Amino acid sequence: MYSTDLTKIKLYDFLETLKTVQLLPSHRILLTDIDLNFKKLNSFGINNLAEIQKLLKNKNEHSTISKKLDIKTEYLIIFNRMVNSYVVKSISLDKIGIFNDEELTFLKNRKLISTQNYYEHFVKKQSINEISKDKLIYALQIIDLLRINGVGIEYAKILYEIGIKSVADYKNTKSETILQKFKEFNDIKKLTKSNLGINDIDYCRRFCEKLDCEIESM
Repeated sequence: MYSTDLTKIKLYDFLETLKTVQLLPSHRILLTDIDLNFKKLNSFGINNLAEIQKLLKNKNEHSTISKKLDIKTEYLIIFNRMVNSYVVKSISLDKIGIFNDEELTFLKNRKLISTQNYYEHFVKKQSINEISKDKLIYALQIIDLLRINGVGIEYAKILYEIGIKSVADYKNTKSETILQKFKEFNDIKKLTKSNLGINDIDYCRRFCEKLDCEIESM
């Protein structure tokens, strides 16, 4: 599955996640009366993040829902943003800088124009003869890494170079190891001025833990 299955993230499991991870300053409001607010949500029939997403889908209804639940509107807005951060965004294939124009045309003719289209096609082991197998696999692995919230195109390509070639690799590699390899590689290649820290690695890990591991390093 390309994105996170929000039905599998149970409400009270998410509560424990919020209590244990380092939240952005703008998200720390979620810790205010967190046990009481989650109890109110559960009493309203909410059991997982998919149901939260459905409940808060219409921004115009946030105020009404706030009154029904007796939870501040601002709290619900931030909660909604947090839930949606687990939804993997699709990117146009021409943005990832792997395929040339001719290859992009071959892919487009097969209705493969986004990272989601591509992932869902090739995760089923389908192929395209007009493009080299190595390039197709490389793109698939980069796209797999891009499913992790916090991993952009530049970072995904660096992760690949240091041996982190899939969501599964990220899950199975210690944050300290990823950070060390990243710094060593970047010191040599000077690819980015980004000051990556252990908190950044762990931030990405929180999201990749909820993703399916359908791609293996090849």
